[in-house]
Amino acid sequence: MQVEGQMKRLILLSQLLLLQTHAFVHPFFHTTFASTNSYELNGRHGKRRSTLFSAPVVEETAPAPLSKSQTVADGDEFVKPPLDKRSYRAIKLPNNLQVLLVSDPETDVEAGAVHVKAGHFDDPADRAGLAHFNEHMLFLGSEKYTKEDEFEKFVAKNGGNTNAYTDMEDTNYYFNVAPLDHDDMVEDEEGSCKSGEDTDSKVSLALSGALDRFAQFFIAPLFNEDAVERELRAINSEHLNSFTSESWRNYLLLKATGDQSHPFSKFGCGNYNTLTDGGDIEGTDAASSGGSSPIPALKSFWGKKYVAENMMACVVGRASLDELQKVVEESFEGVRSSGDAKTKNS
Repeated sequence: MQVEGQMKRLILLSQLLLLQTHAFVHPFFHTTFASTNSYELNGRHGKRRSTLFSAPVVEETAPAPLSKSQTVADGDEFVKPPLDKRSYRAIKLPNNLQVLLVSDPETDVEAGAVHVKAGHFDDPADRAGLAHFNEHMLFLGSEKYTKEDEFEKFVAKNGGNTNAYTDMEDTNYYFNVAPLDHDDMVEDEEGSCKSGEDTDSKVSLALSGALDRFAQFFIAPLFNEDAVERELRAINSEHLNSFTSESWRNYLLLKATGDQSHPFSKFGCGNYNTLTDGGDIEGTDAASSGGSSPIPALKSFWGKKYVAENMMACVVGRASLDELQKVVEESFEGVRSSGDAKTKNS
């Protein structure tokens, strides 16, 4: 049976995430699809191939008691290999965010990912690299967690790592943490988890804490002006360092020789000049350089593209599907839907 487009993307996201939990995949990997429904990762760890399991087309069922989310698929509605002992559930939150939950009581790594249907094809003509710059800025604090390194510090203290990549039509954010004790762990002031008596949830505090911080990328990022110059320089260095890669030079050659009216020709990485529209935004020459801050364009881009209907998420944890669903609903309920008239950071 053919798989619905959205369901297929959710399952693919789950498969990619499960691979990422066991190998920290280079952010600039490529995926290739064939009629066999397989994919291949070409990263610094070499090639990895996995066959996707298919899922039947299912009608949305009534929401579970005490939950406003819709269950899109659950349990035996997923067709999976006999050796796969994980439990799966696909849900749609009230804000229309679709999430694939994966319960694996034996996993040694818990993880989460959000895939956004917005990449450098969506960059405005006068701000090449804006989607990439947006990816960088989302890691630098939110209204709820104002410290720039809050998320990355929390993940690192709980035995994990995090990264993101910007592609042509998509941007992916992901993290993993250690599945700490689910019965007697509490979070200390520094963000790591220690033994305690007050925890009644079976979802690890490492996972729930990371999800709460992670979700703020898509709810209320700060876009702090103080960080703009530093991140612009970081992207400019990334661009210059890429020149040593033959595959990157070949990629730019394809862009330069292709149809210049097609979005494939866009300069996806960006550099300091393209992101500031041609000049400095700090220093003695800033006033006369003609440059301008990318923050207004960035807020507009995030406001238009980072809505629930444009995203899919996946969470893997040791807890049950019901427990994972509760934590996901609490963390991601604040993500705006396209029908929400209130646009943050506008």
